[in-house]
Amino acid sequence: MKRITLDQISAVRKELDLWEYVDRVKPIVKDVRERGLEAVKEYTKKFDNYDGEIVVNVNALEANDELVELFERVLEQLASFHSEITPVSSLFSREGVRALAVWEPVDRLGVYAPGGLYPYPSTVLMTAGVAKAIGVKEVVLATPPKSLESEAVRAAIKASKVDKVIASGGAHGIAALAYVSKVDKVVGPGGPYVQAAKLLVSAHVPIDMVAGPTELVVIADENADAEEVALDMLAQAEHGPLSFALLLTPSEKLIEEVEEIVKNENIEGAMYAAKVKDVREAIKVTSELAPEHVALYVDTFEVPVAGAISLETPSPFLDYAAGPNHVLPTSGWAKGRGPLGPIDFMRWKVIVKAYPEAKKLIELALKIAEMEGMKYHAKALKKSLGR
Repeated sequence: MKRITLDQISAVRKELDLWEYVDRVKPIVKDVRERGLEAVKEYTKKFDNYDGEIVVNVNALEANDELVELFERVLEQLASFHSEITPVSSLFSREGVRALAVWEPVDRLGVYAPGGLYPYPSTVLMTAGVAKAIGVKEVVLATPPKSLESEAVRAAIKASKVDKVIASGGAHGIAALAYVSKVDKVVGPGGPYVQAAKLLVSAHVPIDMVAGPTELVVIADENADAEEVALDMLAQAEHGPLSFALLLTPSEKLIEEVEEIVKNENIEGAMYAAKVKDVREAIKVTSELAPEHVALYVDTFEVPVAGAISLETPSPFLDYAAGPNHVLPTSGWAKGRGPLGPIDFMRWKVIVKAYPEAKKLIELALKIAEMEGMKYHAKALKKSLGR
C-alpha cells in the first residue's frame, strides 16, 4: 500500500485516454456494422481463438440446478430493490394542459458481461436478470466465449432468463449487440476497449454510461476495525490492474495496521492511504474524486458524492446480493448519475393535449416563436388560437 498526500489523490485514478481506445476499436466497430455476423466471427477467432457458434442456443446451455436456484434467490432481492425504485407513469394537469408521462421497459436490451480475470455471473444477474425482472421483453447477452465455460455464468444466464447469448467479447461483442442483434440499448461494464466501443455505437444506439475499472474510497477513523478495512480494500483492488482502493483517515495507527495486514498480499490493483485532518476533509476530498464506491467506517451525517456508499458494511455485499446494482459510474461520472437501474432498462414518453383553458400559454408560446423567427411555428400556434 502506497502512502500519498492529499495533493496526489487525483492521480490514483489511472486516467485512460479513451479517445485513444476509440481510435483502436473504430475499424472493428465499423467492420461489424458493415459486414455483420461474419466480421464478428473473424474477430472472435482472432482475439478469443474461438471458432464455435457465435449466436448460442440458450436452451442448449447446461447449468447446475443448485446454482440456478442460488442465483434465483439472489435475484429475488435484486428484483425487489429495483422494483421499488422503478419510475411510474404520471399525469400532469395545469392551465388547460394535460400531459401523461409514460414509463415502459425497452423492447430489446443488449447487455455486456465481461470475462477478463474472472467470470462474472453476478454481472449477468445485475444486468440481464434485473432487466427481465422489471419487464424487458427480450435480453441479448454478449460475453467472451471463455465466460461460457464457467458453470456459474451458465447458471446465471438460466436464472436471469436471458433470451439470446452472443459468444463474443470486447469491442466486437458490443458492435454485435448494436449492429447484428440490433438492440434498443446497450448497457454493462467492461474494460477500456468495451467502453470505447460503447461510445462509438452510441451514435446509433443509446448506452448507459462509462462503467470501467473498479474504484473504492474507504473513509475510516480510529475506531474502525483494521482487518475489516483492509479486506474491503483488498476485495475491490483484486478486480484488476486498473482498479484502486484508497484509505482516507485521520488515524496514523489505522494506516499502520492496514499496511501490516496487506503488505504480503498479491493484488493487481493499486492500494493507497492518505492522512486527513478529520472526517469532513475526507468527505470533501472524496466528493471531488467522485468514485464509484465509498465505504464509510465512521459516524457521520454527511456522505460524499459517489455511485454507491456502504455504511460499516463490506462493499462485496453490494457487489453480490444486497439489492442495489453493482454496475456503477466510474471516471467521475458519479457527479452526474448513479448506479445502473430501472431507468437504464426503460424509456419514457409524454402525451400532451391542450384544452381551451390553455389559451394564455399558447399566446406565450406564440411570442417565443415570433422572437425566434420561426414562421411556421407561429402560424401553427395562431391557427390553434383561432379554433
